[in-house]
Amino acid sequence: MTSGLAVLLMKRFSLPLRFSIPTILVLFSSLLGVFSFQREVSLSNSREEEGVVHDLRLVGSQTSGILEYLYRRGDVEQAEIVISKMGSDPKLRLVLLCDENNRVILSTRYELRNLPVSETPGAKSLSAFSVVREKMSAQLFLSEDRRNIWGIYPVLLGARPGELRPTRVGILLVEYDLSAEKNAAYADALQRSLESIAVIASGCVAIWLLFDKILTQRASKLVAASNSLAQGKLDVRAQLQGWDELTQISAAFDRMADRIQTDTEALQQSEARFRSLVANISGVIYRCACDRDWTMEFISDAIAQISGYPPSDFINNQVRTFASIIHPEDRETVEIAINSAMQEQQPYTIEYRIISADNSIRWVYEKGQGIRKSNGDILWLDGAIFDITELKLVETKLHQAKEAAEAANRAKSEFLANMSHELRTPLNAILGFAQVMQRDAAIALEHQSHLEIIHHNGQHLLDLINNVLELSKIEAGTAKLDETNFDLYQLLNGIQEMMRLKAGAKKIQLMFERSREVPQYITADEKKLRQVLVNLIDNAIKFTDVGTVTLRVVGNSPITNYQLPITNYRLIFEVIDTGSGLTDKAATTLFKPFVQTNTAEGWQAGIGLGLALSRKFVNLMGGDFTVSSTPGTGSTFKFDIPVGLASATDFPQQQQDRRIIGLAPNQTPVRLLIVEDQPENRWLLSKLLTSVGFEVKEAKNGQEGVTMWEEWEPHLILMDLRMPVMNGYQATEKIKSTPRGQTTAIVAVTGFAFEENRAAIFAAGCDDFISKPFQANVIYGKIADLLNLRYIYEAPTHSCEVSPPPVLKLTPTALRVMPDDWIAKLHQAAVDCDDSWIFQLLKDIPAEYTTLATALTELVRDFRFGEIIDLTQQNTL
Repeated sequence: MTSGLAVLLMKRFSLPLRFSIPTILVLFSSLLGVFSFQREVSLSNSREEEGVVHDLRLVGSQTSGILEYLYRRGDVEQAEIVISKMGSDPKLRLVLLCDENNRVILSTRYELRNLPVSETPGAKSLSAFSVVREKMSAQLFLSEDRRNIWGIYPVLLGARPGELRPTRVGILLVEYDLSAEKNAAYADALQRSLESIAVIASGCVAIWLLFDKILTQRASKLVAASNSLAQGKLDVRAQLQGWDELTQISAAFDRMADRIQTDTEALQQSEARFRSLVANISGVIYRCACDRDWTMEFISDAIAQISGYPPSDFINNQVRTFASIIHPEDRETVEIAINSAMQEQQPYTIEYRIISADNSIRWVYEKGQGIRKSNGDILWLDGAIFDITELKLVETKLHQAKEAAEAANRAKSEFLANMSHELRTPLNAILGFAQVMQRDAAIALEHQSHLEIIHHNGQHLLDLINNVLELSKIEAGTAKLDETNFDLYQLLNGIQEMMRLKAGAKKIQLMFERSREVPQYITADEKKLRQVLVNLIDNAIKFTDVGTVTLRVVGNSPITNYQLPITNYRLIFEVIDTGSGLTDKAATTLFKPFVQTNTAEGWQAGIGLGLALSRKFVNLMGGDFTVSSTPGTGSTFKFDIPVGLASATDFPQQQQDRRIIGLAPNQTPVRLLIVEDQPENRWLLSKLLTSVGFEVKEAKNGQEGVTMWEEWEPHLILMDLRMPVMNGYQATEKIKSTPRGQTTAIVAVTGFAFEENRAAIFAAGCDDFISKPFQANVIYGKIADLLNLRYIYEAPTHSCEVSPPPVLKLTPTALRVMPDDWIAKLHQAAVDCDDSWIFQLLKDIPAEYTTLATALTELVRDFRFGEIIDLTQQNTL
């Protein structure tokens, strides 16, 4: 009970140990003193009660005996004296003698005589009278408050009349007051208790002093160390000395403090590194709850730079929620993205807008992930937020720039497409009619030479147009390789034969060297390879006046026992000349388009596309281009390309082209419809087609073409695409939309050269297309393929090789056979690039100087006006 009360008090008042232990000792000694006092009082009372009972029993027995003697003698007065003397004792509060009828005979209190006992203070013991009479033995009992003792004694009062023996039994009642004895017992018990308490208190004080020294002071030191550690003083230790349990607790505490200090310092260092990292990161680092408000547990200071609000505003939503600054139009998107990522247990990335403190809108990029418990429940979201407003602005500008560039590119493509169409259309007439006239055997040989000049210059112009378009395709990224199987030896031989006359005209030697490991049959883009080689050899001849131009072809390894196909074989081509070489300035602009090459000897003709286009072709074929040159010594142009290896069986043997002179017999007459808005082109196509036996009709626009198709039902239509009223696309779609139109072949005749134009042609329903300017044999071949026709060819003829006419080596001196004013006019015409004027001036050259006229004509045909300027410059000074 004592320990329970002590614990209750300690819990209630939270007393420190050095005060709680004395309190416990005081309470213990007090309770022990009270217990001792009560025990002493009880013992003293018992002793006193036992003594009084003994005395009262003795006195009562004697008194009852005396009264019986006196009553037997009949001496009532003496009995009354005995009772009166007993009344002189203060401890006897009441003495009375009653008869057999319980009526008071004698009493120490006179007023009670002759009263029934029931009306006296002795009424409390009346119930015991009958028992005492019956047993004739005395009885003593204590009052309820144990402060009075009642003694009841039987007394024989004598015999009744007529009786020999006394039968009247009276009762002697004695009430003894125990107050004095009680008080004496209490005083004695108090003295004894005080003595015991004094001894106990002395022992408690001694115990407390010993406990305070052994436990309390040391425990207080341990508590002080604990409080210091709790306040952040990590270097404080208890360091108690001894061998008891408290010392062990102290040692454990010190070890714990060491560990806490080490961990805290490591944590502080880690936190410092984390804060430094977070401070140096341009983005916002956060940890938040996965709720609708994204309640922030942590958010870095960088949020102030983005939103204008301090980070403390968002911690536990003290001032505002993070969701409140998200743009209203983006909140649902952000919420859906995060919830979807949480359901799929994947990281999330979002771009959205926030409204900053100054009401400006900022774009942010957020990346985060959910951190989960072991049971899969989400603890929080960790992530980072970056300001991408500037990036969005740049992205917008780039998008605008891209749209502008795409618009410019579309305009460029449209311009080039239109230019292609507009230039090819007149060239079609020029080259086409030249072919028609060349087919006429009645034309004089001199006129045939003129036609050859027309055809040559027209073809040269077509090559320039094609070069521009090819470069445009490469720059637009739409150029594609057209790889086929072909005979490399035949290609090289053809180029050598083609360039031999031009080299011979300048009296330089053209040599082709081919190593033994070079394969004959390869897979590559024949057309582009041919154009690169022709450009390089043509340039080498152009810039070489004395010496040689050499084409050297080698392979990277010998071809022996290879299993076809081989796709990683590389061929190396070198074009070596002994010409004027390149200046340092010319070498820096060598491959720039539309930049004229400035050699060591001056300006040369051309528009500056050949080398630029050649390099791009080589790169497109997977190779690389290198140039080495020494002014005055010559140049070497070298490139390599990967090729596949083929065999002679991979492609059919090409037959020599022969001129078509008519349709083969026993064939159904073929009806052809020409739909073309240009009269000269309609006339040209009609001339070519009727000359071999086709039935031909003409229409000048798409609407007329559709009407004539419905009326005449041609087998094939040659459809121009750009026409008034109804263009070729619309006319083709209208014809092909009918079942009958599905059986009519339509060939588009177009000046467009881009791939997207060709895609549109086939999308409209055309079966094939022919590019302007076209070749007669190409038209005949397309018609034969689509209608399954056969032709009659001209019989092969055998001609002897004719040596080229001698070409004069042009020098300023060679021009002096002409008057000075004529040379001045020639100089001005060359400056103006007026070829018509120059051809008029060449007519003035006398017949004996035909070689001079031929040499100058060659320069004009090659547009080498610069050379003419150089030749005439010295004669006009």
